[in-house]
Amino acid sequence: MEGVLAIIFMVVMILTSIPVAFAMIVTSIFAYILFAHIPLGVVVQNIFFSMHSYSYSAVPYFILAGNVMARGQLAPKMLEIAEAFVGYIPSGMPMAMVLACALFGTLTGSDLATLAAIGGIMFPALVARGWPREFVAGVLGPSALLGMLIPPTIPGLIYALITETSVLKIFLTGVLPGIIIVCFFSIYIYYKGKKFFPEQKFQKPDFLRMARSLKNGMTALGMPLIIFGGVYGGIFTVTEAAAVAAGYSIFVEFVIHRGVKWRDLPSIAIETGVTTSIVLFLCAGAMVLGHFLTIEQIPQMWAEQIFNTVSDRWMFMLFINVFLLVTGCLIDMLSAIVILMPIFKPLYVQYKIDEIYFAGVFLLNMYIGYLTPPVGINIFVVSGMFKVPFANCVRAYMPYFILMFIVLVLVVLFPPLSTWLPGLFTR
Repeated sequence: MEGVLAIIFMVVMILTSIPVAFAMIVTSIFAYILFAHIPLGVVVQNIFFSMHSYSYSAVPYFILAGNVMARGQLAPKMLEIAEAFVGYIPSGMPMAMVLACALFGTLTGSDLATLAAIGGIMFPALVARGWPREFVAGVLGPSALLGMLIPPTIPGLIYALITETSVLKIFLTGVLPGIIIVCFFSIYIYYKGKKFFPEQKFQKPDFLRMARSLKNGMTALGMPLIIFGGVYGGIFTVTEAAAVAAGYSIFVEFVIHRGVKWRDLPSIAIETGVTTSIVLFLCAGAMVLGHFLTIEQIPQMWAEQIFNTVSDRWMFMLFINVFLLVTGCLIDMLSAIVILMPIFKPLYVQYKIDEIYFAGVFLLNMYIGYLTPPVGINIFVVSGMFKVPFANCVRAYMPYFILMFIVLVLVVLFPPLSTWLPGLFTR
């Protein structure tokens, strides 16, 4: 009963627009005093020690790398590579936008940065070539979110830290689903393009242009090669890879590309610090609340109630997916991770569900939720940034929502889509 009251109190605070981190910490303070009868100083100690972890040092480095690259020359180079490899196909330009969003999103980890960088270039270019504004907006919004699935990703990093799982395995669990989504989007775009421009035909591939785009974009492709090559090769850990990524992005954008000025560095550092503080404060609040739930054995009691109701693991996964799809509409991804995973972890362990498989299902559900109001800020940003009516954006998003739902069903029914690649690279 104490746990239910604590959760209700926290939800009420969140619904009154109190930040999630503050809601969790205030809830924990009241719970510690009223229910657990634990000294208040324990809350402060938990906040400090929950953030006093070496693993969390990767967070500011990845955020810094994304902020630097979002302001630099990376987006045009990514776009040049994508267009060179798919531009000769009918509807190749919007396909190139999907690919460019996926590539750029993997390096920044931010859908808003991807919308600004890739969308700022591609949206007017596609509209000028006759593509409907609503259709381009519908392609751009879901594609900008691909960076949440394809590593390195901030949500994946936080998920791994909260659940004490291998960061590298969590990163890899989204690669195959992300590639499938890119393929599904491209197929849909191809058939819609046949309707918009029936005279379009395949052109001869320009291999010279492909080679030239790769040559010009070597600095852009260097980061994933260095990060994943270093991690897979055992040269450095994921945390050290984050520092390498930050150093590489600063060197490339400030010294080689020179698209970012040194006078911009203080504002980038401030932006990185603010974002990092928000993320770490969320994690600290979750750890404090999770400590209360643990000492009161509330997750175990909830698990027992669910076990008495749901006996089959597939019924459990059905219940979880319905719950997460609804939750994704109401809570942002980081908040959902820090609030729900301390509760879900003992449940999926009890059902003998693979932790990497569950991570893939959880993150994909949250990704889909970012396309839906009211928390799906992506759709509001696209509507406002590109002057497309909100209702038209919603209609344009629907085919992609359905395609991602199909991918979710595939991931749930075929666990190797989430577990094969992590198992291959982390044996």
